[in-house]
Amino acid sequence: MGEVLKKVKGGRFIGWYLRFIDADGKRKQRASGQPTFAEAKRMLAEIEGRIARGKLGVPEREEAAPAMAIGQLAERYLTEYDSPKIRDREAWERRRRYELTPFLALSGRVVSTAMTRAAAERVRNTLIRKYKPNSAATVMTATHHLFSWALDQKLVAENPFAKMPKPKREPRVEFLTRDEVHRLIAATDAKTDLRSSMFAVAIRLGLYTGLRAGEIFGLRWLDIDFGRGTLTVRRSFDGPTKSGKPRTVPMPDELVQALAAWRQRCPATDEGVVCPVTAKRIPSADAPWTAAKQDRSPRRIYAAAGIKLPAAPWHCLRHTYASTFVQGGGSVVTLQKLLGHADITTTMVYAHLDDAFVVAEVKKRLSY
Repeated sequence: MGEVLKKVKGGRFIGWYLRFIDADGKRKQRASGQPTFAEAKRMLAEIEGRIARGKLGVPEREEAAPAMAIGQLAERYLTEYDSPKIRDREAWERRRRYELTPFLALSGRVVSTAMTRAAAERVRNTLIRKYKPNSAATVMTATHHLFSWALDQKLVAENPFAKMPKPKREPRVEFLTRDEVHRLIAATDAKTDLRSSMFAVAIRLGLYTGLRAGEIFGLRWLDIDFGRGTLTVRRSFDGPTKSGKPRTVPMPDELVQALAAWRQRCPATDEGVVCPVTAKRIPSADAPWTAAKQDRSPRRIYAAAGIKLPAAPWHCLRHTYASTFVQGGGSVVTLQKLLGHADITTTMVYAHLDDAFVVAEVKKRLSY
């Protein structure tokens, strides 16, 4: 006999799930998509009935895919889709809803079963005309995933966006000039409260070691070797690093001094992280601090420094580290190791050279 399970994640109700023995004898579990326990129970009974008829050799009647507007289909997708890769359900839903908005503006009232390949291509062409390549590609990826899920749920007969060419993404290269770096650091040092001091250290870690945002907020004191002047990147704030492999990065003297001073004030946490985060608006030494995602405070710091906010404020620091390293004569191969890239072609995107630097180098090296 099957059973209906109530799935809760982080105190938030996810949905009613069905567990049953399929016709192949294997135990299966799937989301019911039903709003109540009673309706999920009826759905389980229907599934077990179909399995029983299949074992008896009774042919199953083909059911037509339900006709619903694409907007309704998207709402079911956002509510019912689940995956172990989703760590923050609300953040995932908010991001995916944002990514689908341009598509829904074009197709929300269209009946889902009427979205043919030709109609999908017209939507794709409109997106390419209206948006930049990266944005159009992001919308198409989210739309493809929506229809893949709907196909798995037998809500549509086909995925009209399957294998459809997307616009080629343009590498996003954002980095700060030396003057902007000095202004940003000065802005972080202008305030001395705990939160501001923590962000002053976090921004220095990005500028002086090229760590990703998750690596900055997951760095622990045990990962820092003050004697050797190095730090070892072993994890992100909520799990392993992107590459899954640890790497050691040298620290400039200014960063070592800043970390040593911050260590005397850093709030203690169970994880022993260097840059803990607190949800309290006015934090204090006894406030709950923990390893978590960075908040939006860098926006205020960039504004205070008089610097236009980059699309990725934390990642811009990583780009700045890479470009400064190469402009200083550093090897791209060494940079690949410092950034933790498996493929050097990825490093080449980060190793962007400022136009003024290129001009100066050409003049210096081509003087006959």
